[in-house]
Amino acid sequence: MGTPRVIKDDLSLRKPALRISTIVYGRENRGRKVYYLVDPRGLGSEKAIAEEVVLKRWRKRVFPNYTFHGDRLMPHCWQALHLLLDDLPRARWADLTQEHIRDHIAKKSESLGNRKRSLPAANSIHALIQLCGVDRLQQIIDRHVAAVDGDPYGTPDLFLFACDLSGKNLMGRFVEVKRPNEDFGDTQRPEIAFLNDLGLHARVVRLIERDSPSLEARRSSD
Repeated sequence: MGTPRVIKDDLSLRKPALRISTIVYGRENRGRKVYYLVDPRGLGSEKAIAEEVVLKRWRKRVFPNYTFHGDRLMPHCWQALHLLLDDLPRARWADLTQEHIRDHIAKKSESLGNRKRSLPAANSIHALIQLCGVDRLQQIIDRHVAAVDGDPYGTPDLFLFACDLSGKNLMGRFVEVKRPNEDFGDTQRPEIAFLNDLGLHARVVRLIERDSPSLEARRSSD
């Protein structure tokens, strides 16, 4: 495998740290998609696309008294959230439980139509409401609902969060995942800036490709 062209990102796109490895092994082209080994040491056979690799590694993080969760954000997730929540008073959003959200998704299944597939899981919707807050979440939704031609705003690939032992949502992160030689879409940098300007945490994770894991990494797994 040749050395890929590496695109450097603006420093403002690199924080906050996720504390997971961004080194990937086993690059495999499958049509228009690129797959990597999920294991950060290059072990095993499980492979996934770049954003799934980051999501799986985040979910496997281990830290005392915390669990780590997250979801992929589909391009039309904000329009789907608008359809889901538009008949609920905003004053009630913050009081919604995961069970309420699941029940409401089932109730509105027909009116959601194909947009239902763009919704994050109920626990991720609950975390979005709790960690963004109602006002900021409404601003994000309004920004995307106002789009007149598809989704011109570069919705980040992932929403990541953690929970403490009580189940309280913590540490919300919006993440755009890029391969070493992958350029930004025209709207992705502005979207990250928009989220950060709201006081949320949004960043880019740029993966680093390696040909093969080091001997030290393999020995450490034995």
